[in-house]
Amino acid sequence: MKFFKLLGIGYKNYWNGLKFLFQHKLYWFLIFPIVLFLGIYEMGKYFEALEGSIGYDLKHHIAEIDSLNGVTWMTLKMIFYQKMYYLFTKSTLYFVIILLSPVLAVVSEKTEAILTGNKYPWNFMQLVKDIKRALRLNIRLILVEYTIILLVIALGMFLDGAANIILVYIIPVIIGFYFYGFGFIDYVNERRRLNIAQSIHFVSRHKGLAFAIGSVYSLCFLSFHLSFLKFSNVPIDTGTQLFWGTILVVTFVLASISTLVAVTSATLSMHELVDLSKNEYAKKGEPKVEKTTEESKKITKTEDTGTQIDSEQNDETSN
Repeated sequence: MKFFKLLGIGYKNYWNGLKFLFQHKLYWFLIFPIVLFLGIYEMGKYFEALEGSIGYDLKHHIAEIDSLNGVTWMTLKMIFYQKMYYLFTKSTLYFVIILLSPVLAVVSEKTEAILTGNKYPWNFMQLVKDIKRALRLNIRLILVEYTIILLVIALGMFLDGAANIILVYIIPVIIGFYFYGFGFIDYVNERRRLNIAQSIHFVSRHKGLAFAIGSVYSLCFLSFHLSFLKFSNVPIDTGTQLFWGTILVVTFVLASISTLVAVTSATLSMHELVDLSKNEYAKKGEPKVEKTTEESKKITKTEDTGTQIDSEQNDETSN
């Protein structure tokens, strides 16, 4: 039951997070994920075109290549461009979290400030530290996630039918939900001065929240990626192109917004769970919004969701 209650808190705060962004004029931060998102996919298309060009040359002009070294070199270049295409498309979700870490940290911090009045003096070295932490954590999450996914896919190779589809295509996506959500929750845990090991422990005890935060974020990006692939292959027909072009624009907007909403949702949810106004590492000020989390705290106080969270926070920060 604890898992599903945390799941509900996360989904509820996605809607609250979207309203929060616009009510408190944080929407201008959207320019950063939009520009980055466009740049990532343009780079992905560029490397895909290079890979296709080399593949075409290998297929149609291999006789003109006068040495084995030449064939080997072109093959290696094609593999490199293929992997770069994969990085700039399939791994976009982590790429966005890593590159936007300074922006996401600021949005999360501003959200907390509005909720609680907490202030964290700007410090360039702390900003560098935050970026390095996000980089280390997300590389670690990528390695763990893809190790699990490879094991699942390997198992799926021995199965067929529906079981194969579930293991190879559906389970890897669901696994990603947890790791993407983890990345957003960690922005709050960093301000609570939890180290990476302590943050891992905290999120592992609140898996439902991580799955909720990561699932919406992941599905928004997946929807755009699938729309992008479909639009790239639609026939040259005005009606069909207009239809899929509209879907592409809508999913692009959703994917861009989801990044900021995810970190806002994570901050709102964490405030419900641990009461961020009690963070001893923050300078205290007056909140800009009235407390609206009492009802949710009643929920989290049942079945060990919230009754021991404050003591857990103290234990984690003292270790």
